[in-house]
Amino acid sequence: MIRALLAAMAVAACAALALAPAAGAFELEGFEVAAKKLAGDAETQAGAHPYALQIDLEADEAIEGLRLSLPPGLLVNPTTVRECGPTGFGTPRSSPYEASASGENCSNASQVGVATVETTAGTRTFGVFNLEPAFGSLFALGLSPYGTPLVLDGRLRESDAGLDVELTGVPQSLGLRSLKMTIWGTPWWGDDSVPPLESHDSQRGDCLNEQTGGSHGSCLVFGTSSAKKNEIWSYLTLPTTPCGVRPTFSLAATSAGATATATDTILALVDCNEALTTPKVQLMTDAAAARTGLAFNLDVSDGGGILNPGGVARPAIKTAIASLPEGLTINPSLAAGLGSCGEAEWARETATSEPGAGCPSNSKIGTVVLDGTLGLPEQLKGSVYLATPRANPFGTLLAVYMLARLPRRGLIVKSQGKIEPDPVTGRLVATFDDLPRLLYTHFGLNLREGQRSTLISPPACGTYTADLEASTWAKPAVFVHNSSFFLVTRGEGTAPCPHGALPFSPSLLAGSLNAAAGAYTPFYLRLARSGSEQEFTSYSADFPPGLLGNLSGVATCPDEAIAAAARRSGREEQAAPSCPAASSIGHTIAGYGVGGSLAWAPGGLYLGGPYHGSPLSVVAIDAATIGPFDLGTVVIRQAVRIDRRTAQVSLDPAGSDPIPHILEGIPLHLSDIRVYVDRPHFMVNPTSCDPMAISSRVGGAGSNPLSAGDDTVTESSRRYQVLDCIAIGFRPKLSIRLRGSRKHGGYPSLRAVYKPRRGANLKAVSVTLPPSTFLAQEHIRKVCTKAQFAVDNCPKGSVYGRARAVTPLLGEPLSGPVYLRSSPNPVPDLVADLRGRGIEIEVPGRIDTSRGGIRANFESLPDAPVTSFTMNLFGGKRGLLVNAEPPCRGVHRTNARFIAHSNATAIARPQLRAKCPKRGSR
Repeated sequence: MIRALLAAMAVAACAALALAPAAGAFELEGFEVAAKKLAGDAETQAGAHPYALQIDLEADEAIEGLRLSLPPGLLVNPTTVRECGPTGFGTPRSSPYEASASGENCSNASQVGVATVETTAGTRTFGVFNLEPAFGSLFALGLSPYGTPLVLDGRLRESDAGLDVELTGVPQSLGLRSLKMTIWGTPWWGDDSVPPLESHDSQRGDCLNEQTGGSHGSCLVFGTSSAKKNEIWSYLTLPTTPCGVRPTFSLAATSAGATATATDTILALVDCNEALTTPKVQLMTDAAAARTGLAFNLDVSDGGGILNPGGVARPAIKTAIASLPEGLTINPSLAAGLGSCGEAEWARETATSEPGAGCPSNSKIGTVVLDGTLGLPEQLKGSVYLATPRANPFGTLLAVYMLARLPRRGLIVKSQGKIEPDPVTGRLVATFDDLPRLLYTHFGLNLREGQRSTLISPPACGTYTADLEASTWAKPAVFVHNSSFFLVTRGEGTAPCPHGALPFSPSLLAGSLNAAAGAYTPFYLRLARSGSEQEFTSYSADFPPGLLGNLSGVATCPDEAIAAAARRSGREEQAAPSCPAASSIGHTIAGYGVGGSLAWAPGGLYLGGPYHGSPLSVVAIDAATIGPFDLGTVVIRQAVRIDRRTAQVSLDPAGSDPIPHILEGIPLHLSDIRVYVDRPHFMVNPTSCDPMAISSRVGGAGSNPLSAGDDTVTESSRRYQVLDCIAIGFRPKLSIRLRGSRKHGGYPSLRAVYKPRRGANLKAVSVTLPPSTFLAQEHIRKVCTKAQFAVDNCPKGSVYGRARAVTPLLGEPLSGPVYLRSSPNPVPDLVADLRGRGIEIEVPGRIDTSRGGIRANFESLPDAPVTSFTMNLFGGKRGLLVNAEPPCRGVHRTNARFIAHSNATAIARPQLRAKCPKRGSR
């Protein structure tokens, strides 16, 4: 007993210290709050509807205003009783029992409690009524002592969804020193069919004895009891959380410009229930790999706990974690034209703010609806906004802001959530924590559908499961699991369900924009697939012979710059490209998403150096920046191989980078690739007008985009042909000169120079030396085999000359040795091995005889422009030629026949010249 007394004294001392102000200041002499049961003891059931909530306060001076902050979760539902309008509240009451001092004449059905006030006029008790609230307020309580209207305005706090009750403008003349207010948890209790268990009728309306605070005794509240039928609803609900913690009430009162504060608690609330939830996820389509919105509906079974006087409200959800099924991914098309909402803009969203005053309208990606909030009949409606990537409370790429509001009641539900895509699969997990403590019975969220839908449905038919983990404010660490299912039942359009790997037949469009033979031209390539086809994984191609790039004056992007680009953000790359402008050869545009409305991202196309054994490479650097999203920089480098025999260009599939499928957990759904090689005077057309083709090999992701094990490859061919070959003409020129020994049996060197004066590129040439020059077979000692030649391992003794080719397509000449290489023919082939800028070109010549002279046949030459081609064959002991007669005796002519790639021909008989002495000299 003594211990209990000491404890009570300690509590009283603490309360006294909490209320003690500075000397001479306005002070509160008392502030107490209690939640009572019918029997008068404390109500400690979490979520219960107390018989009464008592709030008592006293001050040492006249109170002019006060703000009472209720603990989060203590709810008021103003629609469970009738509201008293301005006319009724402003009309004085007349009572048959006494001269009423109340200045209101509200209906009995609007009374929700009583208040005993101490003023300069004395102490009396008056009715407290549920008033029509001002716009932006949830509720209003009113009493009118001695004809002075006092209105307590109730508003929702955005910070924690608690309620603030504010009284302002109390006249000093009233001298309000004390207010003891009792609010009934259930104003009506009982109906026609069930005898009243309890009623507040004895203090209602004219029955209230204002002098004593009791009742006038036997009095009639209503003419008939039917007036109470179907109006047995709860007005107050105690907090459902935090369970086991004493809810705190805070008071701030003002007088003559001074403010005094105090706090009080009620007993800890116990026996918290669990929230019973039933989630349902529904896509806006049942088609596979289609753009879709999503409807998420969450029913919170309260069992009538908010409104049922005998019920217990279930706690509000604190944390919700929704895991969408694998395969349901973000639609990149969403980002095109999409804005985002910054934190400052989000902070400007209030219950009564105008549309656009906070989050911009172009950041909206869905809608939100709440039903049954606080038992209100009206819906709370609002939107889902995309939070600014990275600049949001979570610092994540994906985050959303979600709000629903009822401006008339000043209600707003604001929540922010992070969305985490799995970096490998793209599966989406949305987490919302610290959700508002308001109670509701239904939550509905719809994500945008249409051309720029929010999501893309799974790529295969089947049943898909969405999971929801939820915990309450009562027990934050305890999660309850629920699941929802939806079906994908068909393919795109009216197509049946795909089975196994999706089809894969992408379309290819490619060609020169200028079709004139031999002309410089931009080159265009487009690769596209439908949303119901496999994802792209790789691309390689063989281009027509003669379709070449002019590398003269074009730099290569350094390897260090290419590596650095892959580590940069997309916006950094857009602001300052990694590769120098001198290496730019064009640009790219990539379309992401499904359907007809894709999100487009531009990129650069650059010439790179050696890569994976190839002499050159093409580097596509795309800033993956679409709308507000920055997924970094995508670098795809493709090895460029040049055929040694034909100079045909191809993109090597073995030496090229794969096309990425996912970035930062966002599947790209790359659907359209457009490549423009449009550097001026870079691409040059063939000079052959024969029908040719651009052959492509496109890799598909198979049935599982995340595994390379089931990837497929499809080949497609696009016809390619240039025009007007005749118009470009063909005028070749050849000169041949012997040097060295001029005597019979001597071994001269030979220099042959080919120079085209204009027109088509040379395809074949056959040159026959006059009979005055024979092949010196005795000097054929060493011959390079084809196997040795293929691995650049020819013996030095197999070199019999040098060759040099100058082309306008390179900034340096091609040059190299001339070998004798083994051949199935009686005489070895004469082969020039030309190299420059890492490019290797093989020029083989078949050696035979014609009309008694040595003939060299060079066939299938590359369709490439040359300024000059020079071949020098050694003389002397290493010479391949021998004089059958002195070259200075008489005129010796060669026979030459030229064939162009345009199929034009030319014949010439250039003189075999030698350095002969002038006539008369010895």
